[in-house]
Amino acid sequence: MTKHYQIFKVYFVSVTLVLGLSLLMTSCQEEFFLEESVTANQFVVEGYVEAGEGTLPSYVLITQSVPFFDELNPDEFASLFIDNASVAVNDGDKTVQFTKICSDAVPDGPIKDELAMTLGIDFDSIDVDICIYIDLADELTREEGRSYDLTINIGNDQLTATTTIPELVRLDSFSFEEVPGEVIDSLAQLFANIADPEGQTFYRYFTDDDNGILNTAFSSVTDDSTFDGQDFRFPISQADATDVDFDTYGFFNVGDTVTFKWTTIDAAHFKFWDTFEFSLNGQGSPFTSYTRIAGNVEGGFGIWGGYAVQFEELIVDKTE
Repeated sequence: MTKHYQIFKVYFVSVTLVLGLSLLMTSCQEEFFLEESVTANQFVVEGYVEAGEGTLPSYVLITQSVPFFDELNPDEFASLFIDNASVAVNDGDKTVQFTKICSDAVPDGPIKDELAMTLGIDFDSIDVDICIYIDLADELTREEGRSYDLTINIGNDQLTATTTIPELVRLDSFSFEEVPGEVIDSLAQLFANIADPEGQTFYRYFTDDDNGILNTAFSSVTDDSTFDGQDFRFPISQADATDVDFDTYGFFNVGDTVTFKWTTIDAAHFKFWDTFEFSLNGQGSPFTSYTRIAGNVEGGFGIWGGYAVQFEELIVDKTE
């Protein structure tokens, strides 16, 4: 076993995935042959534009990949974050230039706390100057049905991507019920109901984890191939930022108040997370084949994704 930043070596550097490193850093490395495009250095993008009540301004994080078999020390890890890019997004009516913000330049206080919440990370726990590019004045028109064209210039390199925010398909009801098997009074399982429209639709969800940060479970995306056009009831697993106990994983603590984020996404956005999570969850298994992650960034790698968002605050109560 090796303890290096393996998630960054295989795919991309993502601040929102740092909290998952405790699982991935213990993965075993097996020798296999990768295509040249995976082993070569390239720019990696993670950025989002959201529509819906309670959503935050759009942002983009840019890093640089490293070859699969390279090992990273902390200084090398810090150097992967790109701080000299020009980032702009066109929403169909106007082009908005994003502002660079670096964590070391933000003083402790409410602004830094808000930035940490946006990225889903505790800056005090990571000694790295993280730079992001953000629509600081929230100038983009963020609404369902629009397309958003991203353009990034880094020296002589240009990266582009397009995403859409589809129409939101809302969940219409929730219920907390007994967990399967032996009854545990302190735990509950969450179920949700959806009236899925006819035609292919893609979904992703988040819950706050035991650190109070919105995070994803092992599998956070689905399409509607098994329930297209139907009223459908399904379980929701809670994310867990600590060591996973598979006897209780995914269940909610009775009495807690849970933040739940449900989103509708487009096909390219779904395909990225579907292939990423399939490969992520298979790390360390000798029976898992190499999976090429399906990004949507031309000239680089990663994801520029749109979300139509529904937020819910739920009290975990099995008596209702």
